[in-house]
Amino acid sequence: MRPGGRLVRDAVLLICAGVPVPVRAQTGIPEVQLEPLPQGGYACRAASYEARVGGDGNLCALTCRGVGLLAATAEDDPVAGLLHSGRFVTLRTLTQTAPDTLVVEGEPQDPATAAPGSTCPLSARLTYRFLPDHLEVLVEQSLDQYGAFAWAPADCVTASRDALTDCPTRPGEAALYGQTDPRWTTAEGVVLRFDFGVWQRGFANANWRTAEVGGESRPVLEATVPAAAPTRLAVYPLAQPDPQDALTFDVSAASPDFLLAGDQPAHFDIRVTNTAAEAVEAGVRFEVRDYLTREPVAARTTEVQLAGQAATELPTDLPLERPGPYRAAIVVEDGGAPARSYEWVFGYDFAAYRPGDTRPADFVQFWQEALAESAATPLDVRMTPVPEHSTGATDAFRISFATLGGRRIYGWYARPKAPGRYPAQARFPSSGIYPLPAPEAAADRCCLWILIHGFDVDLSNMPAGDDPGKSYWTAGIDDPRTSMWRTIYVSLVRSVDFLLAQPEVDPSRLAVVGGSQGGGLAMVAAGLDPRIGLAMPYHSGLPRLDWTVTHEPGYWPFGMGARPPGQTEGQFLRTLSYFDAANFTGDISCPVVAEVGLMDTVTAAGNQLCALAHVPRERLFLVCSPWAMHGAGSRAPSLTEECYARFRRGEAPLPSRVEP
Repeated sequence: MRPGGRLVRDAVLLICAGVPVPVRAQTGIPEVQLEPLPQGGYACRAASYEARVGGDGNLCALTCRGVGLLAATAEDDPVAGLLHSGRFVTLRTLTQTAPDTLVVEGEPQDPATAAPGSTCPLSARLTYRFLPDHLEVLVEQSLDQYGAFAWAPADCVTASRDALTDCPTRPGEAALYGQTDPRWTTAEGVVLRFDFGVWQRGFANANWRTAEVGGESRPVLEATVPAAAPTRLAVYPLAQPDPQDALTFDVSAASPDFLLAGDQPAHFDIRVTNTAAEAVEAGVRFEVRDYLTREPVAARTTEVQLAGQAATELPTDLPLERPGPYRAAIVVEDGGAPARSYEWVFGYDFAAYRPGDTRPADFVQFWQEALAESAATPLDVRMTPVPEHSTGATDAFRISFATLGGRRIYGWYARPKAPGRYPAQARFPSSGIYPLPAPEAAADRCCLWILIHGFDVDLSNMPAGDDPGKSYWTAGIDDPRTSMWRTIYVSLVRSVDFLLAQPEVDPSRLAVVGGSQGGGLAMVAAGLDPRIGLAMPYHSGLPRLDWTVTHEPGYWPFGMGARPPGQTEGQFLRTLSYFDAANFTGDISCPVVAEVGLMDTVTAAGNQLCALAHVPRERLFLVCSPWAMHGAGSRAPSLTEECYARFRRGEAPLPSRVEP
């Protein structure tokens, strides 16, 4: 330092774990150098990393401190770039437009095949900007409505984290919604941090897929790049990562469902690993937060001091007073301020969780009147054979039946050809207005799959003008008696009427199933109709609409913005209370086999736990997947399938002993 505290920025040589790292400063050498290669493409030498872009416009190398971070191939095949149909896309032109910038362009957009709403006039355009400490990629594309830019990790990356569970860094695992900056670690201490941002509300823009790399299928970490707008991605190769980048956390619990036992502190097994080559010191805070407000209800901070590549256990035990859903969080501090954090949802003492409900005083009367109105309406079943969807073992039909307000419900129905009485299932749809491409069919059961908005399976009868079915989420929401949800919920019971009117259906083996919106509908149907023998909701929407509107733990189906003009918040919430799935689950008399992804921020995991807590524990089989997002797979799909198989055979569907 010179007098006055001014830093002398001469060229120096840092020693990182015995490896010299050049730092370019006032020596006349730019911090970023781009050079064209004889075989095509460009090489980049930056202060913190080196990279190479191939002639096809995709990255074929990225190194930091001599450590290759992307999968190496002998032919310099692409290992990071625009992905389409499982392969990296070859683009047409590669141009240097600035000392630190390359632009890669594809063919002119083909309007006949371009993704709807695309703003890119080309098939794709990539803009690489090489900065001294990181690389930015601006991606524009018209190939796919939800395209992807993917990165294939080197073997040193997969080897360093292969046996661990920090989801954002382990190939094949889900990325945490709230953590949009996953990182790759290496045994050499180098870290690659990704800044993908968020592409949709609540979604971390990081997913693991497989793609062809160098002629073989390999895991790739992809960022979603919608065709509707440019997407900016960034990666930071870190030779000497700070604690917030060097520390990784592997979280597990005695309960694989993250449903922690009561009468003891909330405990997680959290292993902290310093993946850097150098020692680190940091304050790490473990918090338990209120599920709705996200305010800490208990916390403890540990001063972590770890040598390079060392690990320790993070103390977590925190007392909790009440059962219910909570959030846990890990916060890495830098100078006492949060530098990195992520959270997850868990249940505490679920066996004793008895949440209240929001049922209005006339809730039962309201639905008795709606069902009486339905019962007075002729079902008027119409069935049209569809040989193109039939098989040697099953017959398929397009069906419809009447419901309230002169509307009809449409769907697919398939039944076994062999004579007999069969179990049956009604599948309820996830959110949206879309065609049902084909019936669900099985040789051992009857399958009904309905839409709820009043349009045919191919939407061929959808009117051009306004229709309540087009805006069914909020149509008539001014009053519970005019809400489209009243018609929809009654139509669920009508679907049971349809099935029981079929002579091949065994009335003692009737199940309802659905995911997302369909999961909430399965809860509602089972609460309204005691003829249902098994309910199988998963990733369920529609529970605790009041929580969704006022606290936004999830965002579907709507927020406070859907409140009708002139209504108070209380009036709006009262209307919603008639359609809250959590107000129906206490009336379910059949067994329930349910799945919850605890990282679900669309339909909100804690909302689902609240709804399921109304079901008597002896009738509930609950599988929670701690790191699953909305619609992601179950941690144990065989458990729920075994339940359903027993039910189809006419046996008791739940295991003899049901854990909370």
